[in-house]
Amino acid sequence: MKKIKHILAVAAMAAACNASAQNLNSAYFMDGFAYGHLMNPAKDYDRNSYFSVPFLPVPGNFNTGIKGNIGLQNIFLKNPNGNGLVTYLHPEISYAKAMEGFSNNNKLLSDIRYDLLSVGFHGMGGYNTITMGIRSQIGLNLPYELFSLTKRLENRDYELEDLGVNAKAWAEIGLGHSHQINEAWRIGAKAKVLLGVGYAKLNVDELDLDLENPNRWVAEGNATMEVGVNGFSWGETETKEYKTKPGTYQQIDFDNADVDKFGLNGGGFAVDLGAEWDLGKQGILEGMKVSAALLDLGFIKWKSVSTAYNKGDEFVFDGFEDIKVEDGPGTSFEDQIDELEDKLSDLISLQDGGTASKSNGIGATLNVGVEYALPVYDKLSFGLLSTTRFQGEYTWNEERISANVSPVKWFEVGANLGVGTFGASFGWVVNLHPRGFNLFLGMDRMLGKISKQGIPLRSNADFNIGINFPLGKSKI
Repeated sequence: MKKIKHILAVAAMAAACNASAQNLNSAYFMDGFAYGHLMNPAKDYDRNSYFSVPFLPVPGNFNTGIKGNIGLQNIFLKNPNGNGLVTYLHPEISYAKAMEGFSNNNKLLSDIRYDLLSVGFHGMGGYNTITMGIRSQIGLNLPYELFSLTKRLENRDYELEDLGVNAKAWAEIGLGHSHQINEAWRIGAKAKVLLGVGYAKLNVDELDLDLENPNRWVAEGNATMEVGVNGFSWGETETKEYKTKPGTYQQIDFDNADVDKFGLNGGGFAVDLGAEWDLGKQGILEGMKVSAALLDLGFIKWKSVSTAYNKGDEFVFDGFEDIKVEDGPGTSFEDQIDELEDKLSDLISLQDGGTASKSNGIGATLNVGVEYALPVYDKLSFGLLSTTRFQGEYTWNEERISANVSPVKWFEVGANLGVGTFGASFGWVVNLHPRGFNLFLGMDRMLGKISKQGIPLRSNADFNIGINFPLGKSKI
């Protein structure tokens, strides 16, 4: 697996990270949205049942995008000497210009969902769902000092803290049930079996750099890395000489890392819990509903995890070189960043730490919603949804206010505004569900401009699309 070094180098290519997303929060308050149970397991569905099937040209439910406060436009800037792009490391780009796009903590998050099979039906005194799908998460946490030291080599000490990369992928099988307790209250729960495909994690708790001269850095770090992929090995290590004392040490060479087989590497369990309260049916306020859900409360135990660490010995790192990114014969976007990837891999000198089993969570999400339908025209409603992801240094929050209208039984459309950890965003959703099929598409964050390589320049964008087949008439 020659490109395992990408796990480290992705820090420099944050905006080129894999697509990310969550559930389509823009559709949270839509009764005709079949996948509402993914955002709150207490939700009912306005048809008798629905189903989706895998491998159609349009998937049952697929969400892709990126979310964070760092984007491709922060890493690559216009070439001051001509056409094309260069990295922020280019000597003709001033330090102030290069650093203006970075914050104290630069984050990029990914949460991909692809539902292969989904079924919902009424029975057993409530509404039941069965889902099978694939999910993945990617999180980056990059300190300001990392970009500062790569840009400007000053004769001083640097201290990097809380640099991290976290990625995991798993398959998920879920069984859900929601039940009407009384006229005003509805509750729901979903049990999910998690099948671990793989995960990787890099944590740099502390990295001290002493620049002795403009081309020679002495580094001393405290870093750990874990790769939980079935059949993975670091491969042959390379011998390095200490430059500040006699002796040698063995350093992992990421070009030699490999996977000799494929298969699941762990398993776990998670639950979703939810509730809805209709204040109108409670006799408090007509048209008002309140809901809450706690999702993905669980863990995966990985059976075979290859570990690596930096035990704090001093080593020498020679610095960064400028890397141009431009189109031309014999070049590719991936080839053009290889040099920067190698430098970032060398910066965190790691040694083989053996294998072990590990357990970690998948990140819980809390949704709290308030919806109000106009008494004089109940086809129009307004909603406020608060979403919080709890995941350590990758925790984030968002508040989203929306307006949704259903002029006829089989058509719903909505628009919304969000604000939170990663700034403001605009979202929309269209849900078409006549008898026999349901096609929906929407975005919680607009895409914006993209690069020539097809990568979004902004780090806040997503797109959701899906098709399923409802059975029975709408109950709305």
